[in-house]
Amino acid sequence: MKNRKGKIPPMKVAAILLISSVSSTTMATATTEQEPQPDSLASVFTQGKLNGNIRSLLFSRTFDGTTEDRTTLTIGGNLRFETAPLYGVSAGVGFKTGVGDNLDDHEVYRGLLALGETPFDAENYAALDEYYLRYNNWDTDLILGAQQIETPWLRAHDIRLTPKKYRGFAVVNNSIEKVAFHGYYIEKWLNWTSEDWESITSGITGNLDENEGALAGGVVWQLSDMFKIQGWDYYFNEVLNTFYMQAGYDQEMGSDYSLFASLKYFNQTDVGDALDGSIDTFSAGGNIGLAAYGAKFIAYYGSNGDDKLRVPFGGDWIVSMQVNNHERAEEDVWAVQLKYNFERLGAKGLSADVFYGSFNTPDSGENISPDFDEIDFNLQYKLGGWFEGCSVRLRYAFIDQDEDVAGGEDYSDGRIYLQYKF
Repeated sequence: MKNRKGKIPPMKVAAILLISSVSSTTMATATTEQEPQPDSLASVFTQGKLNGNIRSLLFSRTFDGTTEDRTTLTIGGNLRFETAPLYGVSAGVGFKTGVGDNLDDHEVYRGLLALGETPFDAENYAALDEYYLRYNNWDTDLILGAQQIETPWLRAHDIRLTPKKYRGFAVVNNSIEKVAFHGYYIEKWLNWTSEDWESITSGITGNLDENEGALAGGVVWQLSDMFKIQGWDYYFNEVLNTFYMQAGYDQEMGSDYSLFASLKYFNQTDVGDALDGSIDTFSAGGNIGLAAYGAKFIAYYGSNGDDKLRVPFGGDWIVSMQVNNHERAEEDVWAVQLKYNFERLGAKGLSADVFYGSFNTPDSGENISPDFDEIDFNLQYKLGGWFEGCSVRLRYAFIDQDEDVAGGEDYSDGRIYLQYKF
């Protein structure tokens, strides 16, 4: 086992320097004009902002073989309140809950409700998932505490009833036009259905006794109306280092056409005591697409290195479908997607897409696993008027796996979303 204790890895140094430089830049920047201040302690709260997301989800997965089917119906969501800023300082608190049951004696659909003593036992959950202090001034946002984070590989990953949350320190600086600097120190995280905070390290290793944190830093640069690049580094102490780069292109060609593309590169290596074992892998690829008259056509391709990607906190995969993401060891994927917005036909708020992907891994060796194809169908309607913020979404996926390889089994996955955001 590798042991490099006593030495500070270059990526860790870079992340620390990024946070320090952002803070220094912040203090050197001229003070911007302040918003009108609350005129009393009561107005700090009465002028605050309340927002939330209430959802009811029905998820079902049906297997063609011996694996137990999974069906779960839930209702719940998030509420968040943040006070009005007083001299740039505000405070926020958030709450999440999920209630429901698994249906027809099926197993619990993973991530919708907490699991009990067996996979057939569904447990409701509720927790205070945000509590933070925010300081906003000098083109900089500083947040200390439990919060929602959105970066390429540490994010809310909001695909279940309630999103993932993180506890630590965050700073985002926009002093330079069209450039955003990000710096983070994350100590704990709260999974979709969790009520107890766990170390960020345990999210990767699965060992709750390990209590390490993570440093992350990134730069997002909008070079022009057409080009954007970003680079990120995530250092999970004693586990691994993740480096990520992405370049995007989007050009309008007249009023009805646009061409867009994205290239992505992802690299992971173990560090320190390598608590999750030896890791040395990559993911590379991208997509290219054309939009015209309300329709979008996108083609994807990606390839992974010798180890599976460690990405329990959600991420910016090259291909991310309803059920599967491009993250297995030595996996190649190609996919095509067709989207259509029906607003041009007079049905404002109605959209649909079809997504097909083919995932392939080695037929022999230590990384052998079933090849499979997935096809997704999605129909979504966002209401307006009196029902602004309400939406209905129907999704269905078919997964056709290579049954000649151990673990290969065909299955289907259906999802219904009813949502109100305010």
